[in-house]
Amino acid sequence: MEVIQNDWPWPWGLTVRGSTAYIVVHHTAGPQMQDTQAIWDEHIKAGFNGIGYHRIIKGDGTIVQGRPDDVVGAHAQGVNYCSVGVSLEGNFEEDDTPTAAQIDSLQWCLDDYKTMYPNAQIIAHRDVARIVERPEFATACPGDTLYNIIPNIV
Repeated sequence: MEVIQNDWPWPWGLTVRGSTAYIVVHHTAGPQMQDTQAIWDEHIKAGFNGIGYHRIIKGDGTIVQGRPDDVVGAHAQGVNYCSVGVSLEGNFEEDDTPTAAQIDSLQWCLDDYKTMYPNAQIIAHRDVARIVERPEFATACPGDTLYNIIPNIV
């Protein structure tokens, strides 16, 4: 599969990540065919240094590079310094279901990341609060629908 590259203008520069302990699965909580620029804009508005995820999987399965894979992300407070984040477009807390193309692309991304970071553990964003023992980091992300599918993909 191909990862579509972008030349994002990182406002504050990026920091190379020292290690990768986690591969964190997310959902965008937006539409399944969202404009990636809109995600960039949302993250800038939230105070992030551009898109916080490393890869975004669109509803049609297209994979778009957010942050470079080797830099610190802004997607999972508590483990940003030691993780990569892949996010599926859609809101899987509500009515959306990941498309077959998204699931195929997620499987490919997870396999690709496990090749790069063989010791990294695949987790969902909602698992972070428990792992770092910080209940205030709790989230429903990536929604029950996607969360329940992840063990079958892994």
